[in-house]
Amino acid sequence: MLKLFLIGFTGGLLSGILGIGGGIVFVPLLTYFTKEDFKINTGISSLAIIFVASASTISYIANGIEISTYVLYLILGAVFGGYLGSHISKLITSKNLQRMFSVLLLFASYRMFFGTNFSTRFEENIFLYVLIGILSGLGSGLLGIGGGIIRIPLLIFFGGIGNLAAQGVSLITAIPSSVAAVIPKLRNKEFIKTGIIIGIFGIIGSVIGSNIAFALPQKSLNYAFASFLVLVSMNMFFKQD
Repeated sequence: MLKLFLIGFTGGLLSGILGIGGGIVFVPLLTYFTKEDFKINTGISSLAIIFVASASTISYIANGIEISTYVLYLILGAVFGGYLGSHISKLITSKNLQRMFSVLLLFASYRMFFGTNFSTRFEENIFLYVLIGILSGLGSGLLGIGGGIIRIPLLIFFGGIGNLAAQGVSLITAIPSSVAAVIPKLRNKEFIKTGIIIGIFGIIGSVIGSNIAFALPQKSLNYAFASFLVLVSMNMFFKQD
C-alpha cells in the first residue's frame, strides 16, 4: 500500500504543478515497482488519471484560470483518439509500447527545457484543436497517459495559449480522454482496484501541486522534472525484459 501511495502522490503532485495527467509518472513507476504487464499498467494509469485530473482541474479553476471555449473541440478529438488508441494497443507488443512511451518522455522533457509562448494565426482554427485532441487521445489510449505531454506544447506553440491556461485546458481534456481510454479495458478486473487507490492518493498530491504551481516559478521545477524524464526515458527504452 505504501508503494501505491508514493506512486499516486508523486503523480498527483506533478499533475498539479505541471498540468499533466500524471501518466508519465504512473506508468514508469508501476512498471518498476509491480510485476504487472505494461499494458495492464497503462489501464491502471488511465483510471487513476480520471481522479487526479479532476482534482487538479478544480484547483486550477479555483486559482482563477479561465478555460477557453475551444476545450470542447479538444475533448471531442481526445475522446475519439483515446477510444481508437485503446483498440490499437491490442495490436502492439508491450516492448514496443514501452519504447513509444520513452520517446514521448523525451518529447516532454524537451518541452519543459525549451517551452515558451507563441501566438499564431492558427489559434482561432477549431480544426487545430480537434487535431490536437485526437493526437493526445491516441497517446492516452495507447500508453495510459493523460495526453498532457502532447497537448500542452501543441496548445502553446500553435494555439498561442499561455502556459498555465494551457495546463488548465489540458487537465480538463484529460478527464474524458482517460475515460474513453479506460472503458475498453474494463473487462480486465485486475487493474480497477489498484487504479482507484492510486487515483485517490493522487488527489492529495494534485491539490498540493496545483497550489505550488501558482506560488513558485515553474522554470526551475520544469528543468528538474525534465532531467528526471530523460533518465526514466533512457532506462525504459533500453530496459531488458
